[in-house]
Amino acid sequence: TGWIVLALSYAVIGRLSLMLAIPPGYATAIFPAAGIAVTALLLWGYGRWPGVFFGSLLLNLWVSLEQGGLPSTAIQIALSAATGASLQAFAGAWLIRRFVGFPTTLSKELDIFRFMIFAGPVACLLNATFGASALYATGVVASSAVSFSWFTWWIGDTIGVLITAPMMLIAFAQPRQLWWGRRTAVAIPLLLALSSMIVVFVWASKVEQERVQFEFKEIATNTHEKLHASFNSYLDSVAYIERHLSSSTEVSRGEFKTFIEFALQTKPGIHALSWNPLVLNQQRDKLEQRVLAEGFSHFQITERNNSKQLVRAGDRSDYVPVLYIEPMQSNESALGFDVASNTERQRALIHARDSGESIATAKITLVQAGGEQAGFLLFRPVYSGSPVTLDQRRQAIRGYAVGIFRVAGIVDAMLDNLPKKDVVVSIYDVSDAQPDHLYGPTDISTVNTIEYSLDIGQRRWLVQFRPSPTYLTKYRSWQAWGLLVGGLLFTSLLGAFMLAMTGRSYQVENLVARRTAELRGILTTAIEAIITMDANGNIETMNPAGENLFGYQAAELTGVSIAKIIPDFFSEGEVTPQTAPLPTGAGARRDSFALTADQSKVPIELAISSVVIAERVLYTAIIHDLTERRNVERMKDEFVSTISHELRTPLTSIKGALGLIVAGALDSQPEKAKDMLRISFENCGRLGHLIDDLLDFEKVQLSQFSLTLQPLSINALIDKTVCANQGYAAKYGVFFGWKMPDIDVVVNGDENKLIQILSNLLSNAVKYSPKGASVTITTEILQNNIRVLIADVGSGIPLEFQDKVFEKFTQADSTDTRRVGGTGLGLAITKSLVEQHGGTISFVSEPGKGTTFYFDLPILKPGDAASL
Repeated sequence: TGWIVLALSYAVIGRLSLMLAIPPGYATAIFPAAGIAVTALLLWGYGRWPGVFFGSLLLNLWVSLEQGGLPSTAIQIALSAATGASLQAFAGAWLIRRFVGFPTTLSKELDIFRFMIFAGPVACLLNATFGASALYATGVVASSAVSFSWFTWWIGDTIGVLITAPMMLIAFAQPRQLWWGRRTAVAIPLLLALSSMIVVFVWASKVEQERVQFEFKEIATNTHEKLHASFNSYLDSVAYIERHLSSSTEVSRGEFKTFIEFALQTKPGIHALSWNPLVLNQQRDKLEQRVLAEGFSHFQITERNNSKQLVRAGDRSDYVPVLYIEPMQSNESALGFDVASNTERQRALIHARDSGESIATAKITLVQAGGEQAGFLLFRPVYSGSPVTLDQRRQAIRGYAVGIFRVAGIVDAMLDNLPKKDVVVSIYDVSDAQPDHLYGPTDISTVNTIEYSLDIGQRRWLVQFRPSPTYLTKYRSWQAWGLLVGGLLFTSLLGAFMLAMTGRSYQVENLVARRTAELRGILTTAIEAIITMDANGNIETMNPAGENLFGYQAAELTGVSIAKIIPDFFSEGEVTPQTAPLPTGAGARRDSFALTADQSKVPIELAISSVVIAERVLYTAIIHDLTERRNVERMKDEFVSTISHELRTPLTSIKGALGLIVAGALDSQPEKAKDMLRISFENCGRLGHLIDDLLDFEKVQLSQFSLTLQPLSINALIDKTVCANQGYAAKYGVFFGWKMPDIDVVVNGDENKLIQILSNLLSNAVKYSPKGASVTITTEILQNNIRVLIADVGSGIPLEFQDKVFEKFTQADSTDTRRVGGTGLGLAITKSLVEQHGGTISFVSEPGKGTTFYFDLPILKPGDAASL
């Protein structure tokens, strides 16, 4: 359906544009359909070319039908123009894609120039060549007019593309934000300029046409007067014969020839002049004998039978035969022919006899001309004496002076005498219900036609005068045409200029939007609070980090003094912004504090800088929350205390135990010495674990873990880890609740690191479980993951500490008197190991009821091991 819509649009808009056609109507100074065609192929692909082909075909056939028919030449022209139009659209679209690229924003001057050149003047060479060639080949235009037809066709298509293509792109092209945004800056000015040019053209063309029509009317009127005079002179030649015959009782054949010889020489439209006497039936034989005696051996009174053959006339009361006729050559067969044998001519003869006037017949096809010449007969009655009444005329009739005239001969002779052939003449006999065409072309339009009536032998003829192609070429409306072409070219350049301007504006807007988005992104994602202020310290903007830090929405603080949230911002709060304005240069960093929405104090680090924008000083304050740094410092101190405590205790035990051995206290108690040594050994083990944790944490910090991945059974890993930690659990009087499930899965992992994960979680559960309690280990399959859960029934994790469980150097009980030892690094290391295996770790804890830690690992699918 897409190409059908395109075809109809092409035909309708093309027909409307032809209303601006330059006389004689074959060319128009703007053809928007050409722009629609090339843009449609650009927007919706080359597959829409049938729409262009059939649209052009429909348009040209439509125009031919409006002009009165659909001859074979019109079909040939339509097919040629349709081929040229579709090839032109295809070529234009290809050239744009090749040298400009599409989709395009047409924002750069070079791209706009290339678009205008390739889609317009270059591509439009095709259809102009196809169309003008078809017009010449079919004889519609002469060779002298081919260049003009080609040029106007090319100009019309080119301007149509230059004006219509931007409009089509504005309506349909991408990106919509740019193209639709151009409707005000480009489309409206183009439409206004185009409308203005069309109005001016219509006015100028009307004035020009009125002038041309006025001048042509004068030419037509003058020609008609000459034509009328020429026909009258021919009719007069018959009247002269009648006068000559009426004045003599007997005129010989030689006298008749001599009398009309001058008329035959000076009037080329005379086919023949004759004397046709009225012959009664009883006079027939005598007349035939007399003419035979004159040497016309085959003379007899004849008529035409049903087969149009000349035969001897039948018996009737009277005859009107051709007795004398000149020129005799080529008219011998007419000698003796009874003109009254034809019913229509008989009526004309009777009319002439009764009226005493010259009476013309309807159109005849001259026998001697082989049926190719239109002519007429003029009957002039010849009387004896001067009859007055109808009865007297009927009694005194002797015969008829007859003129046989060729219409073309009369008109052509008259036109040849004119200085220039500026007129095309057509003549019709409209005396009867059905007009007869007598002269001139019949298949031309009625535009600029001037009509006059002409009375010939009491028959009414209609004479039409039209300007000839020579006249139209000579008086073509160049002023209006030039005005329109110049205006349309200006409109095209205006469109190109507006495209360039809007393109630059779009680029600037894009740049500004991109820079603004970048700045907004920086401000939005910045972890530091950033506030902008005017010269008096009133807040203008604040980023999300500032909202999070101060507990206010940015809108709540807009226009408020910075002192509301940073009380000592102005010289420790001792002066106001009016007495101590902000510095104009960058300030030094300094520590301060901020008041949040709930009036709590937050330690901050403050830095101020200034920038001048359009003669206005804008200040920026970057505020760093020092709470984390203070916490880190506190944690560092606690860590030092922890390390000191954890190392001092085992070392003291070792020193005490070894001191007793050195003092000889165990000489008589060798078993106790063993116990002391065992205690020393265990404490040394604790010290080794602490050192291992510190080393692992260091590796986590430096991302120095290297995993050796292999397919591993999760049940086997858990079973192995539980067995390895049984001794540790027995020390605390805790039991492991583990039953190997029937369903096992395989994971892709490092065996040692996975055992370390399980061991850390199991040891934590044991440490925080009461004596006699059980630590439960279970597994669950969750779609593509295996979840391992380790649950204890200890005291649980305090709510205020739960969001810090996986942070380094953190413990719920960090005092020197805590019940369990450790560095606070185990869970941080465990989380890192789980994540390096592509898994996640979390926990659920209820204070006083216990904690369940769980982690998920991806299950190894069949075939995944091949990629290990």
